[in-house]
Amino acid sequence: MPSFADLGLAPSLLQALEELNFTTPTPVQEQVIPMALAGQDVAGQAPTGSGKTAAYGLSILQNLDLKLDAVQVIVLVPARELALQVRDALKKLGKFLPGLRVAAFYGGHAFREETASLTQPPHIVVATPGRLLDHFERRSIVPNQLTVLILDEADKLLELGFQDELVEIVKRLPRRRQTLLFSATMSDKVLLLIRNNLTRPRVVQSSEEEGKLPENLTLLGQVGPVEKKPAALLHLLSQPETGRALVFCNTRDRCVELTRFLQGRGVAAEVLHGKMPQPERDKALMKLRNGSSQVLVATDVAARGLDVTALDTVIQYDAPDKADAFQHRAGRTARAGAVGTAHILATPHEQTHVQKWAIAESIQWKPLHAPALPPAAPKAPKPVSITLHVSAGRKDKVSAHDLVGTFVAHGGLERADVGHIEVFDHYSYVAVPRMQAQEVAQRVTGAKIKGRKIRVSVVE
Repeated sequence: MPSFADLGLAPSLLQALEELNFTTPTPVQEQVIPMALAGQDVAGQAPTGSGKTAAYGLSILQNLDLKLDAVQVIVLVPARELALQVRDALKKLGKFLPGLRVAAFYGGHAFREETASLTQPPHIVVATPGRLLDHFERRSIVPNQLTVLILDEADKLLELGFQDELVEIVKRLPRRRQTLLFSATMSDKVLLLIRNNLTRPRVVQSSEEEGKLPENLTLLGQVGPVEKKPAALLHLLSQPETGRALVFCNTRDRCVELTRFLQGRGVAAEVLHGKMPQPERDKALMKLRNGSSQVLVATDVAARGLDVTALDTVIQYDAPDKADAFQHRAGRTARAGAVGTAHILATPHEQTHVQKWAIAESIQWKPLHAPALPPAAPKAPKPVSITLHVSAGRKDKVSAHDLVGTFVAHGGLERADVGHIEVFDHYSYVAVPRMQAQEVAQRVTGAKIKGRKIRVSVVE
């Protein structure tokens, strides 16, 4: 097996990989990195979880000119969450590159905040197509020094109707550039996109077979009438082995309705759908990541690109229409060698539809188990952690290290009691023990970080 050093990567990148415990390249990384470092165009068929972000990320980071104050790389992604995930991954991989600037631009929050952050151009821009085109129109981003364009999850970019935006964006880019495209599927539309935008591309296919689920994933199905699904879901979530769960519904309204039902029965549940404001989406994801909620109820589009570690269980409350959606949902757990379980709650009609797919052959079906619903008495215990909102973030030069020090010095917490921290541009989230949350918030409010007083409040 080759190592990352064998692929020709710089010492600063190898140092970051070592810190991230990335020891051996995935098949996609092994193929893509040498080609991309050599400046070749690449068309890669790679599903979620194949390591494609690091595959293109390491090559573009190595080839950056950090002394040049200009946008040199644009990564186009279909969804806001994926933009944030890719931005954060590139920052971690480039941790030891002095002066590296990576920015994510997407709809759903104030345009002026993004414009203000462009006073010093980022080296890499990760963006959704509509928002990037807005920046091009206003000339807040001028891509005349661009060297690399990356189309990530190209099938989803097309599925979500971004064809026209992609055409307009490419028109404004230098013709002499490197283009890397990655897609889970190679439909006719994706192949046309490759023909129109890539020059003599090298084709890479992940050794992971399309239509294959993680090895450590158990597929379980329950069949019964639709009116028994809520009770069956509640019963599943009350089992200790269910742990942290992602529940999929087909519509926004169903997500909202189901989340209210679960909350009314004492389950720490949050909702995620495409029409939510970005701060609310950030908050819902943060609560699941840091353990202050147990369940995230989401639509497919909102859950695209989510990177929630330690996700024990996926439950498909509504059966999807297509096999690839089934694979995407079920594959959110049992990632990177971990063990996970994917459930599907189906009516007899839905079961008949799902059983037509080869990927669903290993589902272990049984009758829907739906004990009588309790009134409103919680079955699932509340998570031991709760999230605090801090009124300072990355733009205030605040780091996770600063927050830990402040919560220990002023909040009366031991260092081990300060849980998961995530720092955004203008605010941060910190997980703390639920029993101490109110007292800690009061103690830390008014403390100074980097000379600025902060406000701290409990996130409900």
